[in-house]
Amino acid sequence: MKFPSLSQLQNDAVTAINRFPLSLVSAGFGSFLFIYLIEIDQFQQNLELVNLLLAFALGIPLFFCIDIYSEKKKLKPTHQKIGWVIALIILIIIFLSFPRENTFTTTRVPYIRYLVYNLTTHLLVAFVGYLKEKEDHAFWKFNESLFLRIALGALYSIVLYTGISLALGAIHLLFSLKIEPETYFQIFILVMGLFNTWFFLAGIPKNQEKIISPESYPKGLKVFTQFILIPLLLVYLTILYFYGGKIILTWDWPKGIVSYMIIAISVLGIFTYLLLFPIRDLKESSWIKTFYRAFYFLLFPLIVLLFLAIGIRVQEYGLTVNRYIILLMGIWLTFIALYFIFGKAKIKTIPISLAAFMIFGAFGPWSMFNLSEYNQLDRLENILQEENILRDGKIQREVKWEVTEVNKFEAIGSKSTNQLDAEALDEVNSIVQYLEDYHGLEAVLDWFEQDLSALYRKASEKNRIYFYIDYSQFVIESMGLKFIPDYLIGQDYPSDKYFSYAIEQESIRIITGFDYEFNFYSNEGNYKHQWTLPAGVEADMDFDPETQQLYFSLENSSVQLDLASFSDDLKNKFGSGHVGELSEKEVSFNYSDESVQLRIIFHSLNNNGGENGKVDQFSGVILIGKKN
Repeated sequence: MKFPSLSQLQNDAVTAINRFPLSLVSAGFGSFLFIYLIEIDQFQQNLELVNLLLAFALGIPLFFCIDIYSEKKKLKPTHQKIGWVIALIILIIIFLSFPRENTFTTTRVPYIRYLVYNLTTHLLVAFVGYLKEKEDHAFWKFNESLFLRIALGALYSIVLYTGISLALGAIHLLFSLKIEPETYFQIFILVMGLFNTWFFLAGIPKNQEKIISPESYPKGLKVFTQFILIPLLLVYLTILYFYGGKIILTWDWPKGIVSYMIIAISVLGIFTYLLLFPIRDLKESSWIKTFYRAFYFLLFPLIVLLFLAIGIRVQEYGLTVNRYIILLMGIWLTFIALYFIFGKAKIKTIPISLAAFMIFGAFGPWSMFNLSEYNQLDRLENILQEENILRDGKIQREVKWEVTEVNKFEAIGSKSTNQLDAEALDEVNSIVQYLEDYHGLEAVLDWFEQDLSALYRKASEKNRIYFYIDYSQFVIESMGLKFIPDYLIGQDYPSDKYFSYAIEQESIRIITGFDYEFNFYSNEGNYKHQWTLPAGVEADMDFDPETQQLYFSLENSSVQLDLASFSDDLKNKFGSGHVGELSEKEVSFNYSDESVQLRIIFHSLNNNGGENGKVDQFSGVILIGKKN
């Protein structure tokens, strides 16, 4: 193997700057901006800088497309610069489409669209210079160069990063020099972002017009595809066909995850075909054509299985962005299979069609965003109308709120004004939380008499730094329903019996008028507590789980608290399930007589799934003030 000289490396580096200047500028600015964000460790607070980083990242392939197309078509420098200006305007528009702050109205839609832009731009790199080429040889040779350069660049970058990291580790061990953990990540970003991009661009050949000969086809690539990728592909196809047979025999509907597996295996098969394209016509490789004609026929039963699996999910849970993408990929796979069975089999059709399908699915009234939002809103509206919670476009028995002085929402009256069975409640919670994440909740705000958006904004502006209340929880509870976090949706516990109330965590508590503070934690088998005051006086607390009576005594004072009534009041106000961030006032009990002032503050009050619905675990503090 002939290793390049230092002068050759220098010439390649300078050539890359001259050929792809703005791609390298984007890589450089993006890398250093990422390093800065890691240093200040404030990604959430600097959303505009994160958005700028994404724009720089997209600029690398976008400017590369302009430069490759200009070289291929031999455009004048003036025309190339016009292309740069157009690309810059596109990047500015995309940057401005991102939200400037991470507020309760921020959704994932702009960032999903960004992924579509990024994928489309990378696909554009593959074919932009070869749209009018009659043969696919130059197209394949160019993409082979890209593929091998990416692989080689990744190898060199990993070796370089590993070497630098080991050197820093040696300095740390030998000289006791402290090196922050984020420094290693910053070096990784610099190596992968700048060095790797530069190395990749320096190896892009200018002339790809020659026909591929069997001798020029990389032997290592041939071995890799024929003896690794194809056997793996056959194994995965066999597994999926056995799974399809199991469905037919047991009539057990397919699981949703099988859709992802089918897409992954189909993409693997298409990718393998692309790698083997140049040698498919060789006499000794004639089996490739036969194998892949059979492969595309074999895809059809799997595509049917894909549509069946995702169709069941859509029927049960509605259309989402993810399910739309799976359906779109299923349609694309159908098109590709039919094309390569009956068409002229131009391989550049693969990236061109995929880019077209992705753009089609991202814009217009038929887009993944519009159709999924409309479908989920329709499902939510139907559930609420069937249960008489939504009538004539308005929520019935809506919970009204006021914002307290401590920056919290407090319900005016009960929060449990409406009831749903467990399945419907899960559905409502799932839909509202999905809408908040992907589309925003503006479409449902007209259902309420209160201006929930203005009320939420008012509370958040009181304390911008520390304020955080889940917006979907606020909307669901305004419907008079119980909020269930997404990680608890579908959990099999007795939701009407289970409850868990927890106090908000405060760093400071005013204890004027009290002399002593005792902590307690009570659960089954540990309900009795005793404390000794400095004067030798003993304080006792006991709990009877059957009668739900909590007893406290100190000298001549004795207190009895009915925790059943206390927890029922909390249920009526906040509902069952897990309810956190309650104020001290809402979970406190006060008592006073001639000799003592007492306050019991519950940090937690739980029924851990017991069918009797009784309190079985609680914790908190007791504040005692002695009167003279």
